[in-house]
Amino acid sequence: MFDRRKFLRTTTIAGATAITLPITACNDAAKAMETPKNIKKPYDGGTLEADITERVKAAFASPIIIDKIEVVDTKKRFFLRVTDVEGNQGVTSMNKGRFMATQTIFTQLAAKNFVGKDAREVANLPNELLKYGRNYKFVGLPYWNGIGTVEIAIWDLLGKLANTPAHTFLGEQVRTEYPVYISSLEREDPYEGETDKILKTIEATGAEAIKFKVGGRMKNTEPYITRTNEWVPYMRKRAGENITLYVDGNSSYTADEAIEVLRMLEDHKVEFFEEPCYWQDLWSHKLVKDAATSCAIAGGEQDFSFDQFKLMAEIGAMDTLQPDVYYHGGMVRTLKISHLANYYGVGFTPHSPKAGPMAAAPTQVFAVCPTLSHHQEYRVGGEKSQRDWHSPVLPKNGNMKIFTAPGLGIEYDTDIWKKEEVFWSSKV
Repeated sequence: MFDRRKFLRTTTIAGATAITLPITACNDAAKAMETPKNIKKPYDGGTLEADITERVKAAFASPIIIDKIEVVDTKKRFFLRVTDVEGNQGVTSMNKGRFMATQTIFTQLAAKNFVGKDAREVANLPNELLKYGRNYKFVGLPYWNGIGTVEIAIWDLLGKLANTPAHTFLGEQVRTEYPVYISSLEREDPYEGETDKILKTIEATGAEAIKFKVGGRMKNTEPYITRTNEWVPYMRKRAGENITLYVDGNSSYTADEAIEVLRMLEDHKVEFFEEPCYWQDLWSHKLVKDAATSCAIAGGEQDFSFDQFKLMAEIGAMDTLQPDVYYHGGMVRTLKISHLANYYGVGFTPHSPKAGPMAAAPTQVFAVCPTLSHHQEYRVGGEKSQRDWHSPVLPKNGNMKIFTAPGLGIEYDTDIWKKEEVFWSSKV
């Protein structure tokens, strides 16, 4: 029998298209919609947020009022910067393309609403701002990505003011490093060449795990069917038996298609299958999970709701939960999913295909989260993408150190801000 606990190897600190479901699955769905008397409700009432706020206010007796929020352009990248009324600043790197695509929601519904607020309340602000006006009508990944980006910059501000890593406010540190897997995002280039790139990053970082793409992203057609069937055995042969393999389907399959692919993956000792079915279709994921014998099912990259993650755990749709720290609304909301995963005995491996400054926020969560599945994401080619204007983000001997500098832990050459252009400001 498949022992998922053995697969997940978690460290627990004490404390696609729609398909027609079989009748059994529909019955399971109906039962799940009931509200049993003993239903599990971890962290109802904001307990985690209250604990974090207590730590922050123990460090800062007086309010820290946010004066302005800016998006600045320097080094051909966007950064979000938070400034308090005393001129102190916090900053995070951000995804330029996603900001441009969602600018109105990001600035008008998310960022501007933080202005005038007490930064010490950062753990509570995301949930409070949801109640403003009609913000709840715009809830989705674009909204929560905006909220999360500002929240992360505020944690950088608070950490720098206290001269401590941001994670010291989030909880007790339980790890100083974590193992990584090398993540490939490529579906179009020849898989032989992409395998070469992956193995070069393996050599440069000492990583012992790889994740690569299967399926066609939201479709299962040629040439992706043949590519998947060829790449999986090819990768196993090239990587060898001692390298852990994971794959990412990006919602490519129906449940039946995913189960067929699953059999092939298990033959080649692939250890998790990420998002095999349409990401919102939890019942198809449950069918695939229930069919697995040696491969775990993971998902949650696109999800932004605590209740959705709770449902995944309640119905047994996923072995591993994968929120994105930015998409999910920030560090506290993501940490809460780790506590939820620990509560339900499932894995926690956040989505974070980063090898630069945006990797900083996840590391602060990893420092304190009660459960963390064995490997965390690091982008292929990261060894070549390091820049001399920020502190390195590079694993050694297969492990990434938790950043220890104040705030998010990334240190920037101050000269880059001398050449910045303010793209957007809450003051305008």
